[in-house]
Amino acid sequence: MPVGTLRRMSQIIGKQPKDLDVRYFGLNHFGWWTSVKDKEGHEYLPEIRDYVAKHGYLTQVEVDTQHMDQSWQETHKKAKDLLAVDPRFLPNTYLKYYFYPDYVVEHSDIHYTRANEVIDGREKEVFSAAQRIVEKGTAEKESFSAGSHATFIVDLARAIAYNTHERMVMIVENNGAIANFDDDAMVEVPCIVGTDGPEPLSQGRIPEFERALMYQQVTVEKLVVQAYVEGSYQKLWQALTLSKTVPSAKVAKALLDDLIEANKEYWPELH
Repeated sequence: MPVGTLRRMSQIIGKQPKDLDVRYFGLNHFGWWTSVKDKEGHEYLPEIRDYVAKHGYLTQVEVDTQHMDQSWQETHKKAKDLLAVDPRFLPNTYLKYYFYPDYVVEHSDIHYTRANEVIDGREKEVFSAAQRIVEKGTAEKESFSAGSHATFIVDLARAIAYNTHERMVMIVENNGAIANFDDDAMVEVPCIVGTDGPEPLSQGRIPEFERALMYQQVTVEKLVVQAYVEGSYQKLWQALTLSKTVPSAKVAKALLDDLIEANKEYWPELH
C-alpha cells in the first residue's frame, strides 16, 4: 500500500488519509490512482493532479517522517515528470525507476546509495530505539515515531480481527479485479477487508499503456522465478533484458554476470 504518498495527497487538499476513498490499480510499487474522493463523494483527483504537475508530491508541511531523506525529496519532486507521461492518473513514485532510469543513474552516487541512506537513517533509528527499549524493559518516554506502514499493518490487523470492512489498497491475486489482465497476476487494488480477508473491488478495464507496462513487469518476475526453479542463465538474462530499468541486452548480461559473482554463495548454479 503506497501509504506515504496518500498522506501527501491528503495534506495537499487539507484532509486526513482516513477521510478518503481511492481507486488504484497496478503491481507492487508500480501503479496509478484513478480516483481520490472524500466520504461525501467529492472528487479531488483534478485538484491533486494540478498540484503535482507543478510541485510533484512535495508538500509545505512534512507529513511522512519515514520518507524525508534527500533521495526521497528528489523522488517526490520527480513525480511531476511521471504525471506528464500520462496526465489522466496520479502515479506511484517508484515509476521513476521505470520511466527515467537514465535520470536515476545520472543522479545516483555509487559510493553512497539509497541503501546507505536507509542504513544510516531509518534503520539506525529503529534499531537504536529497539535496543534502548530492550535495555530499559519499557517503551515509556520513548519518542520513536511509527512509520506509515506500521500504521497500515495495525489497521489491517484490526480489520481482520474485528470485521470492520475497512477499505484498503492491497496486493491480491487478480482473478478479474482488473478485467483485461492475467488472472494469476498479483495486483494492487482497493479491497474491503474483514474476517474473511480482502475482497478486491473491480477496477474494470485499464488503458493499454498501463496494461502493457504491467504485463512487461509481471513477465520479468515470472522469468526470474522460472530461472531460479530451472537453474536457467538464459531466462534470467531474458528477465533483466526485459526490465525497463535495464537499457540493453548487453548491459543485462554484464549485470547478470556481476550479480552471479557477488552472490555465488547464495544463488543456485545457473547453466
